[in-house]
Amino acid sequence: MGQAKQRGSLAQRVAAAQAKIEATRPEKLVCNHCSADVTQINPVSTRGLRGLDAIWVGQCECGHTTFAASGDPKAVEAFFFALSENTELTLGSQSKDGSQHETAE
Repeated sequence: MGQAKQRGSLAQRVAAAQAKIEATRPEKLVCNHCSADVTQINPVSTRGLRGLDAIWVGQCECGHTTFAASGDPKAVEAFFFALSENTELTLGSQSKDGSQHETAE
């Protein structure tokens, strides 16, 4: 219990974690479908996804979704392989800062 106090208050730890994720935010994504620039990018929770530091998702004006991920190269490769295998990808809802999410049914 005492180690958490040494790392700072809850607010400080949350701010540090958000700053670490924000540092990986790409300036833009390139749509995989039409190659347009996607500038509205939101974080996705990586809770429970070992080896992934950050995942970003952007919705292109053409209606397609584009992802970016950072972390261990094998984990990133596995993430994109899972996306490519899932032809009926259903995204859940999530808060804009990526802290809370609900899975879609």
